[in-house]
Amino acid sequence: MNNQRALVAGADAQQHFLDNQVNIFLFDLKNEASEHGFKLGESWNIQMVTDDEIISLKRTHYPVIYMRLKPEALLHVYEQVNIKLQKFTNKSDAIISEADLTRDGKNHLVAFPIRNSRK
Repeated sequence: MNNQRALVAGADAQQHFLDNQVNIFLFDLKNEASEHGFKLGESWNIQMVTDDEIISLKRTHYPVIYMRLKPEALLHVYEQVNIKLQKFTNKSDAIISEADLTRDGKNHLVAFPIRNSRK
């Protein structure tokens, strides 16, 4: 019976960690939107990216908000952020697995404004 409690406690701790990561990311997005004067209708592009892709995004977009996560957490946080921002994911996002993220080297959740590109 103690083993079951430990498993449940571990699962609860993992869920709490994931929920906190979602809330931290959303908090950062809200602050950056306020600081950079987002207007009605402007929004964030949310993606899961590699180390190289994030470097490229930083060159072309400002601000870029990102969080490094393990694939098992990345997928969950990505889905929850999109749900809370009421963004609809496309069909290819629906079939992504942790194994795909690991294989492709995706380890960052990134957001950048759709409107601001660096010249």
